[in-house]
Amino acid sequence: MGIKSKIAMIGIVSIVFWTCSTHSQISTSLPRQAVMRNAQQEVAYQIDALLNQAPTDMGWWGVKIQYATSGEVIYERNSAKMFTPASNMKMYTTAAALCLLTPQYKYKTDFVTTGSIDEQGVLSGDLIIQGSGDPSWSWRFYDKNYDSVMVCFVDSLKARGIKTINGTIIGDDNVFDDQALGYGWSWDDETYYYAAQISGLSYSENLIDYRLTPDSLHIGNPVIVEGYPKTSYMNLRNDLITVSSDTSIKWDYNRERETNNARMNGGYRIQNGIVEKGITIHNPTLFTVHVLKERLEEAGISVAGTPVDADDLPDSLDYSKTTTLFSYYSHPMSDIISKVNRDSQNLIAETLQKTLGAEFGEIGSSREGRKVQMQLYDSLGMDTQNLQLRDGSGLSRHNLVSPNTSISLLQLMWDHPYRSYYIESFPLSGVTGTLRKRALGSSAEGNVRAKTGYIGYARSLSGYTWTQSGEPIIFSIMINHYTIPTSKVNDLQDKIVVLLSDMD
Repeated sequence: MGIKSKIAMIGIVSIVFWTCSTHSQISTSLPRQAVMRNAQQEVAYQIDALLNQAPTDMGWWGVKIQYATSGEVIYERNSAKMFTPASNMKMYTTAAALCLLTPQYKYKTDFVTTGSIDEQGVLSGDLIIQGSGDPSWSWRFYDKNYDSVMVCFVDSLKARGIKTINGTIIGDDNVFDDQALGYGWSWDDETYYYAAQISGLSYSENLIDYRLTPDSLHIGNPVIVEGYPKTSYMNLRNDLITVSSDTSIKWDYNRERETNNARMNGGYRIQNGIVEKGITIHNPTLFTVHVLKERLEEAGISVAGTPVDADDLPDSLDYSKTTTLFSYYSHPMSDIISKVNRDSQNLIAETLQKTLGAEFGEIGSSREGRKVQMQLYDSLGMDTQNLQLRDGSGLSRHNLVSPNTSISLLQLMWDHPYRSYYIESFPLSGVTGTLRKRALGSSAEGNVRAKTGYIGYARSLSGYTWTQSGEPIIFSIMINHYTIPTSKVNDLQDKIVVLLSDMD
């Protein structure tokens, strides 16, 4: 075929191709292939689409979801990557405390004396509180009554016929070490309730709650500030002034480091109404014995000496030379871990970790408690690869976990004999604790038991939910380094658990 013939043939082929491609009325349409997904695949697809469109800027998502009974994975994304878990760390601490100490475990605190009681009710000697690490001397365990536990102590001493103490009250916190703050905690958090000091002898969660009431009748007058429990232990300077709603003046509060000198100052807007703010105290041991002396004297029992922290005594206490007046037992561990997980209470979580060190290790320290935890997880076959524990509460940014590890922990506890105690300690969506305002009005309301976690730029939600047919699902949803409002992250997490709850 010549060159001209070849060119003519190419032209004919081109015309035919162009005709077929541009005249749709003569083209043959192919049947559309339907995409068939089962329920599990459909949920995975929807979660993927949700996270791919999530407005989390530079945020880093880590997710793993699986069936509790079979272990079959429903969805995962970055599940082996390491994340700052925030308060998801409490899942690890409470699981270890529950498994090792048992649900029935109770702290036992002995009240002893170096002297004797005469017929007139005079105790000639010191009253010593031998701390056990009990974290439950709090309104949280006594129907929001700050003084209930102190009333128990006063009544117990009265029952022994004591009317006068010719000695002092000594607090012994040596069941734990003297490290008052967690590893890697931020120094500028020390004033606030979530960073209370840790001690072997604690009362009222080692803080004072202040109720602020503006003067609703007189702009410019001082704000009324009332402390609970009522005590002279904190030296609070109140420079808060009631201001109008349109003022730009702000207010703040802080406590000087290593002191009990605190200050509230600024303009408190009248529309704020009554607000409560907790300020941590310095030296929880001294705080405890100080308040006990105040309550004893209010009840008519005089105390001669000034309260003392045993660490400040010239000699160590010799308990072989003391007599037990009475012993006080805490609420059971099943109740204690519920207060940790539902309300995300940091101090109690830290106390539990040190208790593990005291009971099963060489010393009541966080470091020793972490060793005990890791030994437990390893013995139960949990995936601990790269698990980095640094405190018990999750306030430290040095904690690192992966969704894989959290799922492994939650699966372990699902298969554990103490499953019901553990799961019921978590808040219930739309009902209790830190989940009481989450997933409202959806299928997930009242259907999710999960632990939240939050510190700046880190948000976690891990736990259990159930499908419409009652099939249990374990999930861990973590995000770090996001810059959008946390409320939007909450919404994304809630949408995922709603998808899981909607499954057949």
